[in-house]
Amino acid sequence: MRSTRNERSARRMWIALGTSWLWACSSDSSRGVNQATGQQLPEDGTMSMAPPGGKPSNDQTGSMSGAEGPPNASLDPGAEEPVDPCTLDRDFDGIGDCEDECPADSFKRAPGACGCGFADNDADLDGAIDCTEQCPQDANKTEPGLCGCGASDGDGDGDGAIDCQEACPFDSERLEPGACGCGVPDDLPLCLRHRYTFDGEGATLVDLVGGADGTLLNTTLIDTGNLSLPGGASEQYVVLPSGIISALGPSATIEAWVSWTGLGGSWQRIFDFGSSDAGPGVQGNGATYLFLTPSNATDLALRTGFTNAGLGAETFVTSAAPLPAAELVHVAVVVDGAAQTISLYLQAELLGVQSTGTINLARLNDIDNYIGRSQWTFDEEFQGVYDEFRIYSAALTSEQLEVLVAAGPDELPDELPQPPPAAEEPPAADAGPAGTAP
Repeated sequence: MRSTRNERSARRMWIALGTSWLWACSSDSSRGVNQATGQQLPEDGTMSMAPPGGKPSNDQTGSMSGAEGPPNASLDPGAEEPVDPCTLDRDFDGIGDCEDECPADSFKRAPGACGCGFADNDADLDGAIDCTEQCPQDANKTEPGLCGCGASDGDGDGDGAIDCQEACPFDSERLEPGACGCGVPDDLPLCLRHRYTFDGEGATLVDLVGGADGTLLNTTLIDTGNLSLPGGASEQYVVLPSGIISALGPSATIEAWVSWTGLGGSWQRIFDFGSSDAGPGVQGNGATYLFLTPSNATDLALRTGFTNAGLGAETFVTSAAPLPAAELVHVAVVVDGAAQTISLYLQAELLGVQSTGTINLARLNDIDNYIGRSQWTFDEEFQGVYDEFRIYSAALTSEQLEVLVAAGPDELPDELPQPPPAAEEPPAADAGPAGTAP
């Protein structure tokens, strides 16, 4: 129990008196009298520390345990008693710790299904709480199965092969891509699958090659041969049909002639093909995507990113500077499925290349294919002008891109230079009979 102010004052007085007695004893002991108080000292020269009127202590060494004095208490006047845990609320949720089963979790008062510190959410809205399933971002699966989360274990093209085990999951005639990928003949001119010139009027963006027309949102074409977007939160962008990117196969080249204003926030999108965790047509957090931004927030430079499984699995290529502003430039992103790489080009000049590892373009869940819009909620729309946009189902080389840049946005070359054939490995030498040189 905490001592009162009077008790603490009394102790300080007794200590002071005791000090006086000791001084008097040492300086005047020959007379046997304490000069400070007049108290007669014992004949053996020792002295009791009991205060006046108190009983001498049995301890003649200076103990303060006299019966009339206070009990043996700490001499620290600032000593505090332990705090009652029921008066604490460490997570500031309005519930005392002794009544809160999650005293360090301000969002929970009881562990629930997932325990303290973990939300009992169902992010993919599949009816299973995230902590109880292995595919919390896949509304169609709770376990990885054969193909993993985010990929179907089905046979979408009916060719007898599970989609994740073939390179052309949307082409019933092929298991492996040809010269122009999946779904088209090998002699498709330039391997060009989709071409958008932004000609005409109205809210339809015509595909001059593949018939996959896009739709303009909150804006229209005005017969100028280009599309100007104001950016910001204008909600003006283009939606291309779902599935046109994954149907290309494992390789592709996306190219555009654009003029960026250089204004507005970071993470604007020249294009963003994929899906978010919020569902079709809704921005959220990017789940699967292939994108190109004129300036990212990390180093304010031109960047492309690619993932089949969210931000944590993303691979990206960043240039040394943002996209040049206020001028018409050619940009291209090349995904090479055979080499497992993604490359970034500006005016046919290679800016960088990165390995894609197991990220596969044919596995991209491209529900929302945007021109000028991001899968992520807080990213602004593209602020600038589109002159032409093309999609090829082949990984074009630097030499091929140089020809396209030279031809410009309004012309197509008759052909592209073909890369040299891959060098064949020499046949293995015959080792000869055992124990002899070949």
